[in-house]
Amino acid sequence: MAAPVATERLRLTARSAVGAVALLGLTLAFLGLVAASRRVLGWMAAAAAIAGILHPLVAAVGRRLPRGLAVAVVVLTTLATVGITAWQVVDDVREQTDRLRTSAPEAARRIERDDGPVADLARESKLAERTQRFVDEVPERLRGGTPAQALRSAATRGVAYLATGILSIFFLLHGPKLAAGVARQIRDPDYRARLERVAGAAFTRGFGYARGTLAMALLAGVSAYAVASTADVPGAAPLGLWVALWDAVPYFGAVLGALPIVVLGGVGNPEQGVTLALVFVAYELVETFVLQRRLERRTVRVGPFLTSAGAFAGLELYGLGGAVLAVLAVAVAVAALDELAPA
Repeated sequence: MAAPVATERLRLTARSAVGAVALLGLTLAFLGLVAASRRVLGWMAAAAAIAGILHPLVAAVGRRLPRGLAVAVVVLTTLATVGITAWQVVDDVREQTDRLRTSAPEAARRIERDDGPVADLARESKLAERTQRFVDEVPERLRGGTPAQALRSAATRGVAYLATGILSIFFLLHGPKLAAGVARQIRDPDYRARLERVAGAAFTRGFGYARGTLAMALLAGVSAYAVASTADVPGAAPLGLWVALWDAVPYFGAVLGALPIVVLGGVGNPEQGVTLALVFVAYELVETFVLQRRLERRTVRVGPFLTSAGAFAGLELYGLGGAVLAVLAVAVAVAALDELAPA
């Protein structure tokens, strides 16, 4: 006769019940605190990203100047460069956006009037109506909603820019000391040395990937602007900016971002549309097999899935800035995991 199998019983004591309730309460309180502090956390993340991207410049200038003066030189030079570029580009973007608002609905109506499956699909999806509605909403979207909403949005952005700028300068000045202070909290010298090695490599490789991605996006935007201007496509400046934003997604981002240029350039001139499509496909191939691979060899290979997932998640949470921060966070995380993986 087989011996009876002993069974274990879960005993819930008053102490464990109180501990579980307390843990649940602390978890909910922490989540509420994070939700309430999301804006401030976003400022800190943006400031840390800006400081990380500018750190090599500060380090290079800091070899000849004191660190405080090096930070001042880099920050002022960056602000001047961004300000001059924006001042020269903003009027062009506004003028060409107005031209695009007129040309895009007309191009959609011409597609609907044509024959063939594409025209049938355009009519069924009400392409002209949707395009007209979208371009009519562009000015309101650019200024942040109604005039009252735009004023509130401008005030909020002003505070955000000021806070982010101050935090960025703080991280540039004291970031290395903060990192060293965190490392000194670990008493085991072997573990501390390994952590410093992994964190340093992840920082260098992750931010190197981010800087390379931004440089390729800028190159893609300028190239798209040049191609659209040569082909006399309306709205070359905003369309080039659109291509630059999409180019952050490797392997196919530039082609997807260039679709409006191809469509607008091909309406009424199919041969030009095909030529534009071939030009952007060729550019994507060069970027993917030459520039992207060279960047990944020097930094870290992230891949299109993680980049796209991170970008869309960040876009949903914080908008365009959140997408950039999410891609940066993914690159740093992948670099850290790569450093931790056994050789």
